Amino acid sequence: MATAGAVVDRLLRRLASGARRSELPSDIDQHVAHMRRTLSRLRDVLVSVDIYFWVRTEVQDWMTKISQIVHDMENLLDGFEDQNDTESQRSGCITKTTSLCSPCPIFLYSTTVNKIKTLRKKLDRLARNSVIFTMMQQPRCDLQQTDIQEEFNRAAIVGRDSDKTKIEKLMLQSVEETLSIITIVGLVGLGKTTLARLIFYDLGEGFNFDLRIWVDSSSKFDLRKVAADIISQANETKEEGPSVVNTSVEIHGNLQLLKHRLQETLHGKRCLIVLDGLCSTDKSQLDELKEMLRGTNNWIRVLVTTSSEITAELVHTFTPYKLLPLSEDDCWTIFSEKAFGDGNGFAHLKTIGKQIVKRCDGIPALAHFLGSIVHNQVMDVWLAARDETIWKLERTYSGRNKVFSSLNKLYYDMPSALKLCFLYLSIFPKGSVIDKEKLIWQWIALDMIGSKHETLPSYVHGEMYVQDLLSIHFLQVTKTHSVNGMENETSSTTLYMHNVVHDFARHVACNDIIILDDREMNDNAEDLSFQYALLTYYRGKSTLYSSLLTGARALHFLNVEAIKLHGEAFELLKHLRVLNLSRSCIGEIPASIGHLKHLRYLDISGLKVQTLPSSMSTLINLEVLDLSNTSLKELPSFIGSLEKLKYLNLQGCDILQYFPATLGHLQTLKYLRLPRCYDVSMLADSLCNLHDLRILDLSSCTELQQLPPSFGNLMNLEDLNLSSCFNLKELPESFGNLYFLRFLNMSSCYELKQLPGSLCNLLNLEVLILRRCRRLENLPPAFGDIQNLRILDLIGCEALHVSIGMLKPNLEYLNLQQCVMLPTRPNYFNNLTGLKFLNLSRCLPTTACLQSLGYLFNLEYLNLSQNLFVIPVSFSSLQKLHILDLTGCAFELPFHSISQMFKDIIHKLTGLKILLTEDPVIIAFLPPYIRCFVGIDENWHITTDELVIPDLTRGSRGLCIAESANLQNRPELRFLKLEWTNNFHPAVHGVVEDLGEEVLEKLQPHWSLEHFRLAGYSGFVWPTWMMSNMVTLLPNLVSLHLFFLGNCKDLPPLGQLINLRDLHIKDMPNLVNLEMGLSGGPQPLKRLTHLKLEILLNLEELPILWTTNNGNQQFMFPVLEELSVLFCPSLMFKPSLPKCAKYEIKNSNRILSCGEPLGPLSSPSPVNIMITGCRISYSWLQWLEPKTIEKIVIDACVGDDGEEVTALELLGIKCAQESSSSKILKETRNQSSSGTNTLHELATQAVDCKSAGHVVTSTVWQSSGESSLQSLQQNPVTTSLGTSIIRKLFPKFNTTSGQSGRMPSVETPPISHQLWPAPRTCTKMLAQTPGIRSLNLSLKQVQKATRKFSLSFKLSESRKWALYKGILPDNQIVVVRRARKDYVPVAKVDREAQLHSAISHWSLVRSLGVIDKGSEFIMISEYVSNGSLKKHLHGQHKKILNLNQRILIAIDVAIALTYLHLSAGETLICYDLKPAKILLTESYRAKLNAFELSTSDAMDEVRGTVGYLDPQYFRTCVLTDKSDVYAFGIILLEIISSHGQREWFQEMLDSRIFEKEPDDELQRPGTVAFVVEKFKAGHVREILDDHLVDHVDEEFLGDWLSLAYSCTAFNGNDRPRIEEVGERLWDIWKGHRKRIGEPYEYERSWAEFLKEEGIPRDVESIDGSSGNEEFHAEGRTTKHQDWPASSSKQFQSTQDEIYNTSPTHSDTELFPR
Repeated sequence: MATAGAVVDRLLRRLASGARRSELPSDIDQHVAHMRRTLSRLRDVLVSVDIYFWVRTEVQDWMTKISQIVHDMENLLDGFEDQNDTESQRSGCITKTTSLCSPCPIFLYSTTVNKIKTLRKKLDRLARNSVIFTMMQQPRCDLQQTDIQEEFNRAAIVGRDSDKTKIEKLMLQSVEETLSIITIVGLVGLGKTTLARLIFYDLGEGFNFDLRIWVDSSSKFDLRKVAADIISQANETKEEGPSVVNTSVEIHGNLQLLKHRLQETLHGKRCLIVLDGLCSTDKSQLDELKEMLRGTNNWIRVLVTTSSEITAELVHTFTPYKLLPLSEDDCWTIFSEKAFGDGNGFAHLKTIGKQIVKRCDGIPALAHFLGSIVHNQVMDVWLAARDETIWKLERTYSGRNKVFSSLNKLYYDMPSALKLCFLYLSIFPKGSVIDKEKLIWQWIALDMIGSKHETLPSYVHGEMYVQDLLSIHFLQVTKTHSVNGMENETSSTTLYMHNVVHDFARHVACNDIIILDDREMNDNAEDLSFQYALLTYYRGKSTLYSSLLTGARALHFLNVEAIKLHGEAFELLKHLRVLNLSRSCIGEIPASIGHLKHLRYLDISGLKVQTLPSSMSTLINLEVLDLSNTSLKELPSFIGSLEKLKYLNLQGCDILQYFPATLGHLQTLKYLRLPRCYDVSMLADSLCNLHDLRILDLSSCTELQQLPPSFGNLMNLEDLNLSSCFNLKELPESFGNLYFLRFLNMSSCYELKQLPGSLCNLLNLEVLILRRCRRLENLPPAFGDIQNLRILDLIGCEALHVSIGMLKPNLEYLNLQQCVMLPTRPNYFNNLTGLKFLNLSRCLPTTACLQSLGYLFNLEYLNLSQNLFVIPVSFSSLQKLHILDLTGCAFELPFHSISQMFKDIIHKLTGLKILLTEDPVIIAFLPPYIRCFVGIDENWHITTDELVIPDLTRGSRGLCIAESANLQNRPELRFLKLEWTNNFHPAVHGVVEDLGEEVLEKLQPHWSLEHFRLAGYSGFVWPTWMMSNMVTLLPNLVSLHLFFLGNCKDLPPLGQLINLRDLHIKDMPNLVNLEMGLSGGPQPLKRLTHLKLEILLNLEELPILWTTNNGNQQFMFPVLEELSVLFCPSLMFKPSLPKCAKYEIKNSNRILSCGEPLGPLSSPSPVNIMITGCRISYSWLQWLEPKTIEKIVIDACVGDDGEEVTALELLGIKCAQESSSSKILKETRNQSSSGTNTLHELATQAVDCKSAGHVVTSTVWQSSGESSLQSLQQNPVTTSLGTSIIRKLFPKFNTTSGQSGRMPSVETPPISHQLWPAPRTCTKMLAQTPGIRSLNLSLKQVQKATRKFSLSFKLSESRKWALYKGILPDNQIVVVRRARKDYVPVAKVDREAQLHSAISHWSLVRSLGVIDKGSEFIMISEYVSNGSLKKHLHGQHKKILNLNQRILIAIDVAIALTYLHLSAGETLICYDLKPAKILLTESYRAKLNAFELSTSDAMDEVRGTVGYLDPQYFRTCVLTDKSDVYAFGIILLEIISSHGQREWFQEMLDSRIFEKEPDDELQRPGTVAFVVEKFKAGHVREILDDHLVDHVDEEFLGDWLSLAYSCTAFNGNDRPRIEEVGERLWDIWKGHRKRIGEPYEYERSWAEFLKEEGIPRDVESIDGSSGNEEFHAEGRTTKHQDWPASSSKQFQSTQDEIYNTSPTHSDTELFPR
């Protein structure tokens, strides 16, 4: 058999374990070792002769016998393991590692020895077969039928004109590119070579090539051969003599000479090169090929044909062109030409021919093959071509064209293990949908996957094998279910095989797989044993006794007719590894399943079994158990005995309620799937003992309310799916212990209100989906700590506030659709430079917010649909944008006023290919290369989880729409809206066809649907999927809207919708009397919270109580929160209104005649009532409790006497007689109750005094906040209260325009009136930061906050400190600096701590506390969210800062240094100043991390970081405040250039600017001076950060470099003081803002600012140093045009000394030794 090599590999892997073989008896081991050595030698022989399997009969017989010996040997080893398991069970234990043997009875031992001896002799004889080894010396046979292929190519040139035109257009694009490679990729037989020939011989316009070269690359790829072929054909084209060709032969072995000759040959030529059949996947080889062709520097176009998508991806320069199958008509053209020739053929043969063509599936090679078979043949041949499998036809008519020849080549190039995996695919019936996950587990169970070294997990190997088969189209993926460009993780990946590939798999698996029909099965005497079997139509009346099955390792059942299997059905299948009983009608598993000792994979999914036999406890080798969609009521306790179980699937076990404690015994379990276990309300604590669990799926466990407190024990969990857990209210705090979690889906967790702070510990989290968590208001404060987050989906989180500081630059996917609380501040998206996908649909972003999208340089997809829109100019920088969605956008300005700007911007988006819009004006402006899509049917590129079909009709068109929608196969859909039009479509003879009911029947959605809207349906009856068993067909439906249903007289049984929360029924005139109520039966609507009934003009009664069978009454709406009844004049609830918190009643008089609301004790009291257009009896609201009412609105209502009724009259509120002002003041002084009640009383009294009539309200506001204050001030009810009362209610806010106090690390955004804190009176050392409190923590509390100094909480480490993140109980985040005991003396650390704890300023990172206990010395400081400046300039956040942000950062640092130098009573020097010490807040303002301070003094050793050290300090060890000035000058250069010191220094060394010896010793050749020289030479682009080039003018850059140059003077006395530097920065910033025409927000001068900050001005520092006199006198540095021309040797040597003290590729800190 063709897979003998793979089978031998499998046995050798099994024998490779020395531990197993060591337990064999010595004589048996001797034979086994001999066979192992023999098989190892034969393995390469088997690979070599594999290609002859179908060509030579002797090879086929030889390989078949080898395979049979291997199978027999495996069966003997199974027998050893059986005996070992039996002995283990007798001794009362089950060994964890199964060995090959153990002591066994003498008769078994003797028999085994004899069998092994026999197998050894057979193997030795086969190994000496001389015929086989002689054949190995012969040339490899050619599998390609070249002549026939050429004939086929000519015949198959049908239907490819469009493909040819598209590819030629691609080839002629980018004329400036010298090398373009276009790949044609597709399934074997589609005609890729034929299409390439069409293009190769085309002489049309633009195809004026000087050389056309065709290279056959179908054999093993050899770069030398490719180069030699190109040279040879090029020389033949030029008709040069044979000497040139001979020369090329001489250099054939030398690749470098070949490359040189290739350049000479192709010089100055326009070339078209075809590489036909390229199949190499070696990236280095293909890269070298591209470089070789590119090195010719000629205009070359390369066309590559390949069946491998991997090859296509590696070699292309354009997107690979995927060739699709031909149409059936084109296939018929090919077939008929071959079958009938020039004749027309008989009519009956044409009919059969049409049927034959259908099986071609668009493959022209197959159409040609089948046509050649039937040409001039009798009827029997035609029928065989129609009915027989392709592989049988290929063998029968082997003399004709071999349709499998190309497939054979791909197959023989596969690794041996992959061959085995491929042939196993033929066990699945043709047309089957194959679950990828199940397929891989079956491969694993059959030992098809693995290697001798086991470097990767088996499942990863399986994934790789699937990708390999997909890449060559031997497998294909069914339509993927993605949501907004992201794969839907809740649905499994399914695969299928093309029919031709399936026939080929059956061809190569001829002797390995058997398909048996139980109706015809009998004991076949032929000595055959098949490895894999598919049993069809099993009737269950007998054991599976056939000798054809006894050796089977895999058994699949199909179309089982038995409900109950024979009790001993599996008794003889001792070697079975895989048993698949899925989707059968079997109701009971026989006890004989316990005989399957080697069973590893058991799939009984879909069976109606209610219990499992106890004999299953003996399946100790079972690794995979699939019980999904069974009727199990409970999981048996023996589940814990399956100690090797790795995969357990309980999906859809909807009556399963709990799990046994023994489930926690499955210590090897890695995959646990529990979706749709609707009755599971809690998880057992034992589940948390599954410490090796990797994947846990709890999706659609709708009753689950919480996870176990110890859930964090699942520390190895990687994927967690909690989607559609509708009642999940919270996550345990231990959730943060899931350190390896990378995927978390919590979409549609409607009750989830907050996330635990520990969520931020999930540092490896990559994907977070919170879609439709509508009650979620905030993300945890430290959310930004999740540095690896790539995908964040927040669709429909309508209450969620998202702070920009929480989103990191490495985020690639961000979906904010319907996030209406999106901040409106500018620069919101500046930081997210890694984004590729952004959805802002229905977010209503502001213009300022949209302007910041210009920074998203990597953005590929942008959705701005359904927004009020202005086109920002910054959009033109989105050069990678591929898809732009503007559907439903309304422009703020008239389009004619912005049309030209829009047109200019669109034309600048060079990468834009697709634009979605319905606006004809926009469409008119689009250039021709941008495709425009309008309708939803064309929205193929992006799939959302929402679908609206707006134009359904009742005719045949509606049926077509319904069939094409295929909603049952759309598991990603969560929202569905179906809208009917009122148009009738006349059918034949003018008769109006009304197929509305049939249309709706075909629109049955997938069970995962959550929101359903049905409007305009005109049918009289409901579809069957809405009338029966909705509990299983729509179990996840939470919202149902039924609108404008004119003919329906009843409702579906809504009580079956177990998760229905929102019900809205509108305009159903035929609803009159619902005897069964809204639920349609005795089931209550137990989850319904919102009920709205609108325009039900004839509906009369609805019961709210139902009597059960035992006589008890139950409420139909037990958890109702809101009830709206609008325009229902006849409706009454019986016996009374349902009780809820909010009522809205409009034009529905009878509703008000209902009595006091009734409901369970847990029902809320009414708090909000709105009544409009009704007659109200004064006795109606007697049951109301005024104390609970927050708001009553009465509008256009009259009482019994016909007089207008107001809310005040209903509540009987009397006007207060005393003065309102004194009363109000008295109430506010005694605020013992909540702000809500206080304001309610104040508002009520104010309204009374003003005689305002129709609204009594407590007003809805937040507990604190500026927006709440504004709403109170603007509310007409509270206007008369006065601002003093509002101040008392909200003491944190002023009613003036001044700002509130600042919080740590959260500065006022740049759009505000003030960029720095408001003026205040300050003295030295008192510049405090309001809002940050000092902390008094114990060592134990710090240990808890850092999880005992966990590595996962460690931020960084240096020689002195280890830095950790700490999370306090109130979720405040701090930084904990722990001193290293083995390096820094505590006294020195203590000194620095005392210095820092004595100061506090908003520009400094503040110390919050110190712990000095024994050997522990800890400093606690505030946490600054956006990391260091270094990371933003050079690290992972590189190049995201705009110019204004950079200037403000520099000014902030200057302020911090000025404060340290002048306001501390003594000069404090930040001697190790560098970008890593500058931290950035949420709004990108700087705070200096000044924890290493010193006074001005001589030091014993130099301390600091190379590159930022003052050269004078480096030589003298004398530290001054000018040392900080020098480092600040270096930082100024980095801020503007984003180049590190080492980069500049290396570039300076490579440059020749300073080669000349300077004349003036004071001329300084530092890196700043070097940059100045580049500036003077006009090399501005080489200085600036790439993103600043278009934003920085020469005057600004000159001033900035001038300042940096002055700061880095060699002599400290020549440097300005830091306050002078700050003043100059201040002026540079103001001048820049003025030049660009932007307002200058801060009008005070630098001197005024320092005065208000309490920083003394014009005072010498304590060390007596002064500033640069010229700088101080002029107020600025020397003009850049006066800079010196060169620099001193002295400074150059100093820098050499500094840089030579350490390695050259990292910042090196210098500390005393």
